[in-house]
Amino acid sequence: MIILGTEELKQAESVLKQSFPESIKVYGCIFNINRGKPHNLEVIADQWPDFTVIIIYIYICIFFYQGTKDREGDFNIYSIYSTSKDSLKNFLNTPGVINKDAFTLLAGVDIRHLEAVQEFADQHGLPWKVQGVMKVLLLQDEGQLQLKESSAGLRFVPLSAAHAHLVNSTWKYGGDRNSYNSVLNYISHNPSLCVIEEGGTEPISWLLVYQHAALGLLYTLPQHRQKGYAKALVSMMAKNLLERGHPVYCFVEEENDSSYKLFTSLLFQSSPDYRAVWFELNKRQYMQI
Repeated sequence: MIILGTEELKQAESVLKQSFPESIKVYGCIFNINRGKPHNLEVIADQWPDFTVIIIYIYICIFFYQGTKDREGDFNIYSIYSTSKDSLKNFLNTPGVINKDAFTLLAGVDIRHLEAVQEFADQHGLPWKVQGVMKVLLLQDEGQLQLKESSAGLRFVPLSAAHAHLVNSTWKYGGDRNSYNSVLNYISHNPSLCVIEEGGTEPISWLLVYQHAALGLLYTLPQHRQKGYAKALVSMMAKNLLERGHPVYCFVEEENDSSYKLFTSLLFQSSPDYRAVWFELNKRQYMQI
């Protein structure tokens, strides 16, 4: 097991960029680390420089953001890139890679390598379940975007910390204090964009960027839907990110047809034979602090 330092992370970013979509989540994490974004991540590889597996995980079990715990620190989340099922299984069995006594979310396992993590769990008698299967959609050319020509009566502005409660209340994985701290972290350290009506103070539609550089938390209040706000937000955010050399991608659950149609209408593309799996090891224990 090799812990990657500053120079190795720069090299890894360059190599991983050649292996989209399989490497995109790990690439996104490293992209942000290399640009000085605040993080609590450690990056490990099975070997160097000819790695076949890279795993990124939180290097402390409980991470405190401004004195309080966030969703990422509430449990172990791993981002994984692997070139083969066998290499992944071998690395998972390396001492120190996986804490077999704790709840762990392997977020982004290549579905073609899913047997490796299932076999690892069964080998060690660990309960497991598939939390979700995601399509990965990427955009690499801003010329494909459809920018909104008119925004009369609307303001497109970044979210502020004051909006974190509203965003958290509508997030599928939100609703508690830890998820609120994650939303606040995303807003404070990553790009965001929202729609506010002239004269108003509260957003009616918004889009954020995760710690792994993916677009996410896209939401429009029910009474303001079917007005093209989501498409406008994605287009404007994507254009801005591409101009800065930032990866532009998102994960969409397989059953979420409406989001898939939205992103593909903007010519985001997915690989037909690639899916990313969110895979749980052990049962989650809820801790009070």
